[in-house]
Amino acid sequence: MLERDAKGRFVKGNKGNPNGRAPKAREERYYEITLSTVTFADWEEIIRKAAEQAKRGDYQARKFLADYLLGPPLQRAELLGADGNPANEMRIEDLSTVFDLIQAAKGNVE
Repeated sequence: MLERDAKGRFVKGNKGNPNGRAPKAREERYYEITLSTVTFADWEEIIRKAAEQAKRGDYQARKFLADYLLGPPLQRAELLGADGNPANEMRIEDLSTVFDLIQAAKGNVE
């Protein structure tokens, strides 16, 4: 059983995950096998195929290539104040407005 302190944190000496992460040597071995199995020619063929599929409109191929070339997109959110301008500081009044907007979006308006 996972042991936690009064604040809900794991107590000293408790990893938190009873199974733990795979040993580094095992992870390195998988990496070595992958590198020895997939040649540069194989990888080039895979990338060419993905590019062809992406050009034909395959979403998965586009995402695969974009994630490798650009990295996954950042999730961004901008909070606006009551005046519609970006909020630098949140006030209690703004929190009430945000709550009302969330409720309205959920369809829970009274």
